[in-house]
Amino acid sequence: MPESGCRRFLNEYIIYHTGHLFAGMGAGLGTGFAGMSAAAVISPMLITFLGMEPYMAVGIALSSDVLASAVSHFAIGGLPDVTVWVLCIVFTLIWARIAAVFANKATPKTLNRVTGVILVVLGIVVLLFS
Repeated sequence: MPESGCRRFLNEYIIYHTGHLFAGMGAGLGTGFAGMSAAAVISPMLITFLGMEPYMAVGIALSSDVLASAVSHFAIGGLPDVTVWVLCIVFTLIWARIAAVFANKATPKTLNRVTGVILVVLGIVVLLFS
């Protein structure tokens, strides 16, 4: 006798979410023990298993990474300098808006080149000031 629609849906739902639960636990263990960025593990999982667009998966992964880093920093080392913290938030929001306007008008090839240039400049700055 064939399964009813409700029972089949429930079985698929349980299998689907159980798989994601174990994938998430594996990603958490891997990032915790190896010290990797959660974004490096979560992004491919979101794209592969949930079929998300890459830009959305990277945004979610980075936001979870930033949240976890901030909470652990506050728990271990206390609050940062509030003035610097507020300035970072304000300038991040301003430049994110400017970058979004640019990204909506640019081609993927241009975005790749701009990203490469920004990463090279950031690398040079880090080398000069470390």
